[in-house]
Amino acid sequence: MNSPGWIRNLSRADFLKSVGLYITHDRLVFVRLRKNFLNLALLEHEVRELPHGENRQAISELTGWIAEDVREIALKAEHDSRERALRQAILSLLPHFNVARDSIYICVPQDQAVVQPLFFPLAAESNLRQVLEYEIERYLPFRREDMFYDFLPMGQWGERIALCLFAVPRKNLNGVLEVLGSLGIVPNGVETTVTALANYLLFCDREIAGSAAIVGGHDESWEMVGIQNRPDGWASTPELVFSHRLPASDWAEGVGRELLHECLRRASKIYGWGPAGEFFSSITNDPPLYDDLLAMGRQKLGLGATVSDPNLLPALGAALRGVRESSLGVNILQATGGEREGGKWLSLLNTVLVGLLAIALLGWGVSYPIKDELRLRQLQRENQKVEPAVQALREVETQLQTVRREERFLGDIEERKGEVLRVLDELTKVIPTSAYLSNFRYRNGVLEVQGNAENASALIPLLERSPMFENVGFNAPSNRGRDNRETFSLKADLEKAK
Repeated sequence: MNSPGWIRNLSRADFLKSVGLYITHDRLVFVRLRKNFLNLALLEHEVRELPHGENRQAISELTGWIAEDVREIALKAEHDSRERALRQAILSLLPHFNVARDSIYICVPQDQAVVQPLFFPLAAESNLRQVLEYEIERYLPFRREDMFYDFLPMGQWGERIALCLFAVPRKNLNGVLEVLGSLGIVPNGVETTVTALANYLLFCDREIAGSAAIVGGHDESWEMVGIQNRPDGWASTPELVFSHRLPASDWAEGVGRELLHECLRRASKIYGWGPAGEFFSSITNDPPLYDDLLAMGRQKLGLGATVSDPNLLPALGAALRGVRESSLGVNILQATGGEREGGKWLSLLNTVLVGLLAIALLGWGVSYPIKDELRLRQLQRENQKVEPAVQALREVETQLQTVRREERFLGDIEERKGEVLRVLDELTKVIPTSAYLSNFRYRNGVLEVQGNAENASALIPLLERSPMFENVGFNAPSNRGRDNRETFSLKADLEKAK
């Protein structure tokens, strides 16, 4: 499950400027990048030639000595001449960048470094750096103190853990560092073309699926770098799979040819830089299809058509470190105070944004009970305003319910009116004129009458014979008074229709 693209992009937002220097034996390539929030642009690029110093044969011709006798003199002269050329080239570039504010990263060719995969037991995964420091002299023909080195984890390979070691002899780099230091320039990091080109590719195409191979080179030597994107939670983690460098002649035959075909089979997509087409044509009659890294950079960075030197790509890959756009972090100067990739997960801008977000979330959380209390008070005030109207409505509702009950009662009377008249009519017919009724009550089909008669018991059969009454009987005992008449209380049910 990958995180949304805008989240990953926002974590890289910043305002930075970075310089990349690609230093080979015959040239110095300079690029300067600027990032404004998320927009990355190439500000400047320059290429300076570094002329060769006098060779041994030239010195022997001047002195009359044989070449072998002046070997050390020739090497010293070559070294001094190179340092002078490098110093002049950097001096000419000083107006193009700000030494104090711009991050400066250096890329060196792979032929000046040792790039070698190493394998250790899985138990060493938790402390690879300590294990490497202890074992490094077993793998390289240098003492530990004579090297600048760093490594890049390559994941698990079977029952072992793999890493790629990047080592540069100090004598190969000290001259460059001394020249830069004399001009007040302290580089933030040094890497090889392996990681510089890999970072450049991952910047141009972050959604690489599976494995990919980068093929290119110069000066009769060719490099092949393999990377792979592995899913890792919310994001994809790129890993270095392989790195090979051989002279062009070795790629065309023997082990080099087999190695080339094996690497191309492992890569699902191929990218080229420099005269890669010529390289493939010289190796095979059926060259593979590949994407040009320089053309991808023109589209991604808006490079103009005039940018045609492929040697800009390693310098661009190094400069990407300074604008926080690199994916593979290797810095062989990290042991001497250089910046270790990954140590700065959040930029100053991201820190400010995170702080503002935390303040906003805190304010939002605190505002909830305050908003609830204000809303409650507002509702209470509104309730107080409408309370008289609500009370009036309640009184009207009570009166309405009373009227409805009276209406139902009167409606019931209206419905029973005809029945009551029939009962009275029947009583006047059945009861003899010698009997008098003093009270009459009729409810729900039950008739109760009170009165007096000469013989109260004689009234029961009279009412029973009526087709309207049934179950006639005394409701209370009868009493005979002084006038020889009996008071009675009779109860009868209206006969239901059959």
